[in-house]
Amino acid sequence: MNHKEERLSIVAGIADYRTFLEIVHSGSISAAGRRLNASPANVSAVLARLEKQYDARLLSRTTRNQQLTYEGEHFYQFCLLAADQEDELLNHLSKQQQLQGSIAISCTCDFGRNVLVPLLDEFMTLYPQLSIHLHLTDKLSDLVKESIDVAIRFGALKDSNLVARRLADNHRVLVASPEYLAQHGHPQSVEELADHACLLISREGETQAEWQFNKANQLYSVAVNAAFSSNNGEVVKHWALASKGIAMKSIWDVKAALADGTLVSVLDEFQQDDGAVYAVFPNRKFSPQRITALIDFLKQALQQ
Repeated sequence: MNHKEERLSIVAGIADYRTFLEIVHSGSISAAGRRLNASPANVSAVLARLEKQYDARLLSRTTRNQQLTYEGEHFYQFCLLAADQEDELLNHLSKQQQLQGSIAISCTCDFGRNVLVPLLDEFMTLYPQLSIHLHLTDKLSDLVKESIDVAIRFGALKDSNLVARRLADNHRVLVASPEYLAQHGHPQSVEELADHACLLISREGETQAEWQFNKANQLYSVAVNAAFSSNNGEVVKHWALASKGIAMKSIWDVKAALADGTLVSVLDEFQQDDGAVYAVFPNRKFSPQRITALIDFLKQALQQ
């Protein structure tokens, strides 16, 4: 049996299951035929085909009534489940086909390239009629002015005109390449960071030259030497991989590099809570279904 014949067989099988359910629910073959707009002979042929296929008598019939046999009762439950599963699948496919239009997304460069883009590939496979416009920037986008539907951000929401949905946990870690640490040594305290080349993020023209940490609910702060700084987090990670110094990065941005050993974390007991990952969007009375579907998908994917 080729693929097309197999698919037709499956569809025909489900149709037969629904016919069997109608026979049971209607109480007779003739009543089922009337409800299905089919002749009693055709309905009877379906029942005979099922009994032959499963090598079991499914109904015990007399001129006045019919009753499920022991095997028929089990088959009836199976048909109910099959029909429910088909209904659920058709409903799911219908929802997918209904999602149309475009989604404009803003996201930080590093997280966008390494985490979001692969997830969007999966999302577009599910909803091929949608179009995605992705804007990668480490600047804080004005969602309304820039016509952004949803932004992926880290940390607590500051603009009360926006709505935020939490997608996943996050924290920032100190990382460096094994080569840099072999040459310059592992810092044993946050104070020793002042003696190392540090790779900094600059935002709105200001370089974050002071790093803050939490350890056992105690706040530590240290002024660091800005050997290199950039307004692009991906550039900062590139410098860390190139053994230029120590960087403070979101765990999401360096998870793969830590796993393959190209970056190593230092001072693990000192971490910075950089806030969770959020989907942020304008406060509307009704959010488009395509936006809700995207956020639900990202939340499930990031929490796996």
